[in-house]
Amino acid sequence: MSTYLFILGKDRELSLAELIARFPVADVKALGTDFVALNLKEDFSQSDLDQLGGIIKVAKLITSVNFKAVSGTLFDILSARCSDKKMTYGVSVYDWPQNHLREILFSLKKAFKQNNFKTRFANQDYKNISVAQFKGFRKNGIELLVAKDSTCLLVGEVVAVQDIDSYSRRDYDKPFRDMQVGMLPPKLAQILINLTGVRQGHIWDPFCGGGVLIMEGSLMGYDMLGSDIDEKTLEGAKRNMEWLRMKSDLFHHDATTPLLGKLFDAIACEGYLGPPQKRKHRIAEYSPLIHHLERLYIGFFEALKESQFKGPIVIALPFFKTIEGRDVLMEDTIEKIQNMGFELTSFLPRSLAGHNCFILKYSRADQVVGRAIYRFYFK
Repeated sequence: MSTYLFILGKDRELSLAELIARFPVADVKALGTDFVALNLKEDFSQSDLDQLGGIIKVAKLITSVNFKAVSGTLFDILSARCSDKKMTYGVSVYDWPQNHLREILFSLKKAFKQNNFKTRFANQDYKNISVAQFKGFRKNGIELLVAKDSTCLLVGEVVAVQDIDSYSRRDYDKPFRDMQVGMLPPKLAQILINLTGVRQGHIWDPFCGGGVLIMEGSLMGYDMLGSDIDEKTLEGAKRNMEWLRMKSDLFHHDATTPLLGKLFDAIACEGYLGPPQKRKHRIAEYSPLIHHLERLYIGFFEALKESQFKGPIVIALPFFKTIEGRDVLMEDTIEKIQNMGFELTSFLPRSLAGHNCFILKYSRADQVVGRAIYRFYFK
């Protein structure tokens, strides 16, 4: 068993929930604001991180040290790896003030010079190593990660970083993109899939649109089913899958009617978020739109109830930012879905989230419409 330090994305609870769903039996060794340390039975590699949308980088724990011994410990680790006395290295600190990073880098530079090592650190302006920087020296260098726990510092070697180039290529280079219906980010699509807790099998996206979730699920090794009521976007999804050179089962279907003749283990989807919103409105002004969207989602869950589907249903519904500064969620709709016999389940235990985490939010600062993510099971 090995311990790994996972650096969480900007949506902390979303990143944590994805990890717990992906590694449900992992022991939590430490939890900070920016990181979580998990004990895993199997080794973790870059290919594993490529299937996690919410994690920035991962380091394998080497040791834990007290605060005064950290510079000496880092020197011992780095010098042992420097066989020809030449090396490029980087150090990043988490949950610890950045001024300590400057002190560490100066101390290492002095120690290497005194011992006649020809080394250089890759940190620019004494800041943490970015994903792009690490890619530049990972073949011939090393990045050490220092994370502050309650009583000590955890030191690890970075073994995987988020592949931002691949995400960007799949997001922007695919042949079909529809700005009018909104575009699901590939990383969020991966998170939705992982939140189902299903590690293999068939996953259905009943609102597949241009097929982002279908693309990501196929790359993750799932057998993907995708459907949509709109023929144009469905054809776009087929073009995107051809571009990706992956196969899936894509078909026309109205999500408010039962799906017959198809077998699947889980549902992961982003529903229709409504028409694009260019500006914030007052709370009361969203009522007609929410009422319109509610009919769609109630119809969808009624169809699922009729089909007696018992697997996990992970769905992203819209929430709306308002002039008053309060987010408007589809709370009445969620209550009606629960009254139909669907149980809302928590994404995180209270010990990790500090509360019962039945909803995860995802939004960007410049967007009026965000995503509220829920997980249901039919009782």
